Amino acid sequence: MKRLLTMLLFPLSVFAQQQIKTKANLESVTVYNNGAQLSHKGKVNLPAGTSEIVINNISGRVNESSIQVGVSAGVTILAVQFNKDFLNTDAANPEIKKLNDSVKIVNNELTKTKNAKTIEEQTLVLLDENRKSGGTSSGTNVAELIKLADYYRTKNAEVRNAISVLTTIEEKQAQKLNALQQQIAELRNSPNQQLGQLVLQLMAKESTEANYNVSYVTPNANWLASYDIKAMSTSNPLGIVYKAAITQSTGLDWKKVKLSLSTGNPNYNITAPNLNPWFVSTYQQQQFKIRGMASPVVKQEQMLNEVVVVNYGKTDKKDLTGSVSTINNYTSVNETQLGVTFDIDIPYDVNSDNKPHTVAFKEYEVPAKYKYFAAPKLSTDAYLLADVTDWEKLNLQAGNANIIFEGTYTGKSYIDPANILDTLSLSMGKDKKIIITKEKQQDFSSTKFVGTNKKQVFTYLIKIRNTKKEAIDLSLKDQYPLSTESDIEIELLENSGAEVNKESGMLSWQLKIAPNETKTIKLSYSVKAPKNKIIAGL
Repeated sequence: MKRLLTMLLFPLSVFAQQQIKTKANLESVTVYNNGAQLSHKGKVNLPAGTSEIVINNISGRVNESSIQVGVSAGVTILAVQFNKDFLNTDAANPEIKKLNDSVKIVNNELTKTKNAKTIEEQTLVLLDENRKSGGTSSGTNVAELIKLADYYRTKNAEVRNAISVLTTIEEKQAQKLNALQQQIAELRNSPNQQLGQLVLQLMAKESTEANYNVSYVTPNANWLASYDIKAMSTSNPLGIVYKAAITQSTGLDWKKVKLSLSTGNPNYNITAPNLNPWFVSTYQQQQFKIRGMASPVVKQEQMLNEVVVVNYGKTDKKDLTGSVSTINNYTSVNETQLGVTFDIDIPYDVNSDNKPHTVAFKEYEVPAKYKYFAAPKLSTDAYLLADVTDWEKLNLQAGNANIIFEGTYTGKSYIDPANILDTLSLSMGKDKKIIITKEKQQDFSSTKFVGTNKKQVFTYLIKIRNTKKEAIDLSLKDQYPLSTESDIEIELLENSGAEVNKESGMLSWQLKIAPNETKTIKLSYSVKAPKNKIIAGL
């Protein structure tokens, strides 16, 4: 019997719990392109035995599978549970707190209005009772009745008007109170403002002050790269400022936290792929012929290769002025198998408002070779390009770039590391001092009929004039059409020494033009086809 009693009491002593509340301080955040990992630390006084610990100040948007909790030696974690925390959401959100204060003020005003209205209504009842009693009293003469009637009429109107005014005020105050309460409800239900809490079951061998740390992944955060690209002139190196636009709606404002920006993704699939048999089959292609319509016989490329910002080059810890960059002093780069992490040793504030917060975290100064590019078929403008090599060291992300040349904002470009080339070409803007024209020469263009065929000759003159005070290097591109049908023959007649790509029809010239010099490029080609065919695309 004694042994049975001991067995019954033992679970009660072990699992008797005390609930202890504590607040976890957010120490650091690693932001990914899709998600973020938040790390908290805190202390809690634990009695001997089993305790229930409620940890507040946790994000309300948590991937519960990613929650990790560590405690001091001598303390055992029995269970971990995540809950929404509605009470602390109100306390942590200054907007909700402000609205709650407004609700209290409006409630007090509404109570005063209702009390004043009740007093006026009771006054009206009292007037009615006095009127009845005055009308039945004996010995009341006509003069007194007249005075009583006048008083009742005046006072009754005054009271009823006061009740009407108070009723209007009461309705407006009730509407205002309802609007405030609805706004609070919307904020409480908003994922941008929702806090969470962790409930831990801990067992300590003895009373102790335990340290704990909590980390978890939230999907409601990300960062996008952007850049400022600066150059004072074509004789200066290129300055690059690497920036991140951080957006988060975790429900928890990040206050004075250490930020890290990672190019990795916490949601990657870690399951190894499995190859299955690969089967192919054939099918009969159906061909349709539409009468009365001529099929296109010339496939002409509609666009030349556009200038795309791809990447940068060598690192340097000085900015354009030559002074030491404070950003670089506080940013370190760590490369792992899963990506690159930029650790910023400066505390930052990022509110949970789902709005981008821009952080500049790295600066580079790189040597660049400047040249001009033009494709007069698409545009008669000359574009200044800055060519940079050794860009692989910077681990860039895709993003927009603001271009600033000679102290003037010239426009936006785009960096896409996926378009990997040996040389990065950055478009710095248009130079109006380089004048380019492309004109069709009618005297050297013709159409002739030979038997059943028609032969057309097209001739163009491209002129480039350099009105600058210094010589320029210009990369010029144009093209001639290609045929997709055997009975259509295209011949390049004159190209002025261009580098010709016969597969794409692209023509390239590398020109060096002296100050005030004009270069002329002649381009001519012929198209021979059956005269009963209409050639599309010319």
